[in-house]
Amino acid sequence: MRKACTGIQTLRIRTNGRFAGVLAAAFLTAALPVAAQEPGPGVPTIQVDVQQVVVPVVVTDKKGHHAAGLKASDFRIFEDGVQQEIVAFGTETFGMTSDPETLSAGAGPQTAANGASKPPGRTYILCFDTLHSTFANFGHVRDALESLFRKERDTGAQFVLVDLGRQLRVIQTATPDPAKILAKIQSSTFASVFHGSDAQAMAIEVNNMRLRMEQFCRKCPCGPSARSATCYPERQDLRQEVNARAEQTAVMTHQFLQSLKGLLVELGRVPTDRTLLLISDGFSLQPGEEFYSVAGAYLPNYSEFKFPTTERMEPALLDALDVAVKRNIRIHSIDSRGLSVPGFSGGGSSDASNSGSGGSSARNRGGSMLSELDRRQASVEFQNGSGLSQLAAATGGIYFHQNNDMLKNLRTAIVDGREYYVLVYVPKRVERDGALRKISVTVSDKSVSVRTREGYRAR
Repeated sequence: MRKACTGIQTLRIRTNGRFAGVLAAAFLTAALPVAAQEPGPGVPTIQVDVQQVVVPVVVTDKKGHHAAGLKASDFRIFEDGVQQEIVAFGTETFGMTSDPETLSAGAGPQTAANGASKPPGRTYILCFDTLHSTFANFGHVRDALESLFRKERDTGAQFVLVDLGRQLRVIQTATPDPAKILAKIQSSTFASVFHGSDAQAMAIEVNNMRLRMEQFCRKCPCGPSARSATCYPERQDLRQEVNARAEQTAVMTHQFLQSLKGLLVELGRVPTDRTLLLISDGFSLQPGEEFYSVAGAYLPNYSEFKFPTTERMEPALLDALDVAVKRNIRIHSIDSRGLSVPGFSGGGSSDASNSGSGGSSARNRGGSMLSELDRRQASVEFQNGSGLSQLAAATGGIYFHQNNDMLKNLRTAIVDGREYYVLVYVPKRVERDGALRKISVTVSDKSVSVRTREGYRAR
């Protein structure tokens, strides 16, 4: 199938030896207006505005390999449960390698007939979430990346390394040379990205909040007696501190999602297939909940320490997802925590949670407080994966989590989608009310797995 051409300048991604200009997206756009041909002189003009929906579909067998040879008649596509007519069908193949263990074995640099290098066929953005990821999880991520790019060969794909924290920074500009990526990963510049991350500072602040709550409960025993005139002022000070920390976290998370949206906008202009790998410890759509969870564990009877649901980040996330879906950008999200465990009570992986006298103090308080802290932390840990899960599901990607095989996760994410099918249909429902239209795809062969994005917004 013929792919559309777009361009990008801010990430300095080169295409065919020069910066590409911004061109109109013609095919891989989720909602593509199609106009009728211009009529001849004197012929009445009838304007036709048809919305085509383009749906990339990954089909794999039980071993995870691409299921080849399927025809349009093998597919059925549904929008909001209503079957749609497939008006166009094709396949896309890039790299020709479907074995995750030998990513690009046998493939060399892609060249044209005249000997010149071909434009890249796919762009991979390796995006490191330094706002929510701690240095403690950095080591095994870098080890996995080193192993990956030692074996990767030049297949014509290009890679970009990006640091996505409070703002977007390019670590390595686009290159098809795996050796350059490997050198950057092994450099001190790459390591410095994770030092002093906001996530590490956040872990320390959460731990300090736990220490504050313990000190408060020593002076003013938790329960009804904390309503005394002596306890009330300090409890209000704690409430203001919790609110301030939570609001600060919400602002940072909103900035992060805005930066992610901006990255997707620019990536959508690249004239290649596009894949984003987001490597993160996870982020919550309820930022600041970790502070309320700590306070609520110690003072469960006070409504001022219950998390306000108004701080949710779903609208900002949906804005970013709309961009990814419209530009057919697949997002794979990789949870760098691996097999994570709760950390509030001193039993987790966070260095901050295990430091100071607070850990022993919490243990000395007995099993009830320890259990409540761990229960609440488990809830926060689960919520922290919700954003990563939605990014992958909405774009047809994979959410890798609760496993420590980082190398396998990276290999699978890069190999995934090198071969896929593309279905095009004209929706039977014509209203453009901005509502979510859910998409589902089935195939006649029930032994294979089918994955595509969840839907699109009819704007």
